[in-house]
Amino acid sequence: MKKATLFLCLCMVHSFLFGQRLPENAQLKWGNEMKFNKKMTLSEIAATDESGYYLIKRKIRQELQESKKLPYLEKYDLNLRMVKSADLSKLDLAGKPNFEHIMQWNNQLWLFFTTDPGKGEQEGLYRVALDAQNLRLAGKSQFVMAAEDKKAKPGIGGLGINLRITSPKFHFYPTPDESKLLIVRESGEVRKKQKEVSLLLADQQLNPIWTWDETLQADSDELELVNALLDSNGNVHLLSKSQPADVAYKITSLFKQERYFFTLVSITGDGKKALHKNINLAEYQINAANIQVNEEGHLYFGGFYTEEGKANKSTGGTYFLKMDGNNQTVLHQQTEAFDVAFLTRGLSEGKAKKTSKKLKKGKSVEDSYFFLDEIIVKSDGSVAFVGEDRHEWVTSSTGSATGSGIHTTTNTFHYDYGSIVIAEFDPNGTRKWAKKIVKNQVSTGDEGFFFSYSVSMINNNLYFVFNDNVKNLGYNGKGKVARFTPKSYKEHMMSVATLDSKGAVSRSSLSINSNRNLMTITPVNTQTGDFEMVVYGQYKKKYRLARLAFDPQMLAAD
Repeated sequence: MKKATLFLCLCMVHSFLFGQRLPENAQLKWGNEMKFNKKMTLSEIAATDESGYYLIKRKIRQELQESKKLPYLEKYDLNLRMVKSADLSKLDLAGKPNFEHIMQWNNQLWLFFTTDPGKGEQEGLYRVALDAQNLRLAGKSQFVMAAEDKKAKPGIGGLGINLRITSPKFHFYPTPDESKLLIVRESGEVRKKQKEVSLLLADQQLNPIWTWDETLQADSDELELVNALLDSNGNVHLLSKSQPADVAYKITSLFKQERYFFTLVSITGDGKKALHKNINLAEYQINAANIQVNEEGHLYFGGFYTEEGKANKSTGGTYFLKMDGNNQTVLHQQTEAFDVAFLTRGLSEGKAKKTSKKLKKGKSVEDSYFFLDEIIVKSDGSVAFVGEDRHEWVTSSTGSATGSGIHTTTNTFHYDYGSIVIAEFDPNGTRKWAKKIVKNQVSTGDEGFFFSYSVSMINNNLYFVFNDNVKNLGYNGKGKVARFTPKSYKEHMMSVATLDSKGAVSRSSLSINSNRNLMTITPVNTQTGDFEMVVYGQYKKKYRLARLAFDPQMLAAD
């Protein structure tokens, strides 16, 4: 009897681990198994067409260093079998080309790169067509946009000694219907509290419609372009953030809250006029923010805030601002604190009780410091903020060899990526709910290479893919979760968390029955169609790509 009971329990455990493998109404089809090269890694899905998928592959060192060296390009067929690989650095391109972007545009695969071709040609951004079958050049390089002006000699005193990378950055923002392409050139450095940004709006044939040069202003040399968007009325919106110039503040901000100032610049009237708005909250400090637009041309600015007087880096709630994209007129704004359900999710029982008691006494309670990664607009007009709790820090230790008298300092880099944070609002900006997808990813010395998450929106549901611990498959939101670390192979699991429009969260596994301890590389996981995404699964020295497809007939809109 005892043996029978034990056998039944084992069967139930097996069913629990493998019976919840996929989200509801989904099918997972894996491609061929391939050998994982420790020196190389897939980086991202650069483009797709009716014949397959085009993926960028780099040396791991180059990926971590964000190298501009031209990468490998691999093509996979619709069954996710690799059919062609090409080293783009071997292409016959003028000068010393640096990689910028690959995209499918107007039924053509394009490579964008920067170079100084010499022979009297202009230095800047170029594009060249690639043959989709053999990944070779399919035409001549064409000039797109000039490089930034050399207003100062590089390095210290013009000696060519560079303390940081100062080359310009190019960003590409296509419209969903591929009718227009916005290209933004961001200066690689801040000079005299200013950063130069140049815009090029191109038509479907990649011919210029208009250009604009903008100077972003700041109170210090800490200035960053957060995002750029093109709305349905042809307006371009730039969001930048900066920090105070106070040196004393910079020192204390290592241990206390970071103070940011956000500036919104809108280029309207077909590139003829610029509007500027400084965004701040009277009694709160905006921690993280982003922008997004909807089909009607409304502009959304949103983020996480903390109380002005809080001493620690933390987040107290959400801030939502809805504006007219034509003139930056504020149509609606809302600030709302996190509720007890949000603040206690993922805490131990003891900490959850303490938090609840503080809130009942009317005390202010804040959560971790959250980063806002993107704002998603759903087909029903709802707006979702998506962010993450992540921390990176360095510890140092000093030692000396016995009798040598030589002291050495060793730096250890730590990576702690916590819960995914989502807040959803109705089209007018009223918050419907705020949720956490609890996870715990911790490592040292690996750049957090296997951390964070990817998100896809299918039928207004959000699907998050991330590396997890297999013990967390049945997690119900109460208490802590088991930790994921890249070196613990036996505990690896690729999780997919489903978040529906009502805020309900469910967790599933994308692991294979005979090989359930899979690990993923987050940037590769990409939504490739209205009802599908491609995901990456690695088990020790082998990896596969898979297509996760959802049946549109079985997905009912909420």
